[in-house]
Parts: sequence; structure tokens; C-alpha cells
Amino acid sequence: MWTSTNFTIYKKQFDFTSSEQGKPTFTALKIDGQDFINMVEGLEGEIGDNQIFQTILCDHCGCYQCASGNWVALRQLVDLIFFIPAFEELNTELDEGIYHPPYDLRQKGAFWLTITDFNKFKKLVPEIDKLTTIKDISKFELISLYKWDTPHKMFGDFANFKPLRKDHILAVSELDIETLTNILEQKLKELENATEVSFDPLVYIDNIVTIYLDDHSTTEWKALYKTEDDYELLLGGEFRITTR
Repeated sequence: MWTSTNFTIYKKQFDFTSSEQGKPTFTALKIDGQDFINMVEGLEGEIGDNQIFQTILCDHCGCYQCASGNWVALRQLVDLIFFIPAFEELNTELDEGIYHPPYDLRQKGAFWLTITDFNKFKKLVPEIDKLTTIKDISKFELISLYKWDTPHKMFGDFANFKPLRKDHILAVSELDIETLTNILEQKLKELENATEVSFDPLVYIDNIVTIYLDDHSTTEWKALYKTEDDYELLLGGEFRITTR
């Protein structure tokens, strides 16, 4: 999971000669120096009520949905805006490659912004700026996001999630592996059955329960947050999920 306010727009020329459209120029939006939306104008009229859209359009013709992949869902959770995989579409589409998330999301997890920063972001993308409200994240999407946005795919691949991959855990900052696994399963079940969900930023870093992984690229997973008398799920190592 990641965030950044380093977003800028610039003019980018494309070569559409293979589709007999010449070499047009579009507005592209970069985050941290990488294209996040390659043709801002190409989104016009394409963000419907479900608020999923393709961020990178075909660079041979510029047509929406011509190429597979690079889809995100725009969702709100309390006062934060998230760009997450299009889980609902991935779950129902037989060919998951069609709605595969963008490279940045696959590498770094979901992208999020505060409302204030999102209001600055959307001014750069007129089609997003037209939206009067952002869809709330569903419980299915939140559970899927928690399992998907883990290092080393600790629950396997969406949508065929598996039980926690205990064989990739070397140690835990507290608790034993079996107790930790039971708590995670219990908390995910509580989230699935919850009538209310609270979502709060991390408060005390000393309360994080860290899992140390047998993986050369990512060695830690901040999975839980310890309260006075319980544990809470920790999404992306930054946000506490409390259920009622």
C-alpha cells in the first residue's frame, strides 16, 4: 500500500500510425515519475456508476478497452480515497487478465490519498473531477484488499485465496505462529460478519504485531495491531480495521 502527492501532468506524443491515426498528443499523469494515467482525455465518458476504469490505454490506437489489464476501482473508506484492483470484475470475469491491475498496484499495493490530496489529484483528471461522490468500499473489497495487499502473497492469489501460508513465516514479534494464525482467521471472519467497520490510522508503532517472512524481497509484514484487550487487523501496515 502506498501514497504520494508527487503527481504531475505533461503532454505525451503517441505513434498511432499502425492504426492510421498519425502521432497524436495526449495529457498523461505521472505519480513519482511514472505514468499512472497515460491518456487523460481517453477517460472521457468511460467512468460509469461502478467507478472502475482503465488507467493505461492501448498505445497503438488509444482506444479504451482495446488492450487488457490496467484496471482500478475508485473507492472511499471514511475520509480516504483508494485506487484498488477491480475485485468485483476480477471475481466474475473468466479471463482475469482483462481486469488485471496496473503494474504499480501489483508491485506496491493499493494507492491511497487523503480527501484533501484527492481533491488536488482529481483537478488534473476532468472525468474523475465530474464525480460528485466516490463509492464506498464494500466488505468483499475490503477483505479482498487485506488478503491481496500482503507481501509474498500470504493468502495466495485472488480470487482463489487459501489459508495463511504459515510455511513462509520465520517468526513473529509476539505470539506464536499458531496463535497468530487463529487470531487472523477470527478477525477476518468478524470482518465478514460485521455490521459496522471502523477504519483508523496507526497510532502507536509499538503496538504493531510484525510477522517476519522467509522472503528475499520483503522480510516483514505488519499484520495486526494490539489494543488493551484485543487485536485488530492492520491494513497495509498503516490502518487499523475495527469491527462491531
